[in-house]
Amino acid sequence: MAALLIFYVLLFIIMYRTYKPAKYRKVFPWIKLATSLCFILIALYSAFLSRQYPMFFRMIPAFVLAALGDWLLGVAHTKNDSFSKEFLTGTCSFLMAHVVFYAALTSIDRVRAVDFIIPLAVMGLVFLTSRSRNVRLGKMKIPGIIYSFFVGLLFSKGILIVIYAGVSTSNILILIGSALFLISDYILIFLNFHVAPPKWLAFANLSTYYAAMALLGLSLYPF
Repeated sequence: MAALLIFYVLLFIIMYRTYKPAKYRKVFPWIKLATSLCFILIALYSAFLSRQYPMFFRMIPAFVLAALGDWLLGVAHTKNDSFSKEFLTGTCSFLMAHVVFYAALTSIDRVRAVDFIIPLAVMGLVFLTSRSRNVRLGKMKIPGIIYSFFVGLLFSKGILIVIYAGVSTSNILILIGSALFLISDYILIFLNFHVAPPKWLAFANLSTYYAAMALLGLSLYPF
């Protein structure tokens, strides 16, 4: 596992180094996809070691949808267009990934009415953010607010798993992974729709997201 994680970090570094330069525009989406396929390998290898195949098969569609979303957003990035069909399709792919992750995690802790409190709060946060004069979501405002509900839903389930299913290493990894996923997506609003996004936002967005996916994959590891 150590070698695989080191390889993952190396791929991440290559991906980040190719994020901005125009000369890498055509290859960036594919490097991003290769990095995303690596978090699928982390989940697969973790499940192989722990024999948690039922949970792996519940989660694998979400990992695949996330990887697809990564590629589509990578294409949108090369076009420098956050309103393109690739960006919208990629967002939909991530939305479905969150739904599948949530459905998979309900096998650890059942669906509860309290699951939906945090998602509503996250929607409120995104709505308030969208009202800032420096953030221009445009036609992505409504899809973004809807999307934020499902991001919050995954984070909510991560919290409740720790509360109701116990404080285990795997459950803590799920919680941290879902929290980083939420942070990454919130940063994405400023990265793509702020009138003057700081340069460090790209690294913050990518690092929190890829850390989140690695942790969700490692939650299958036999600790």
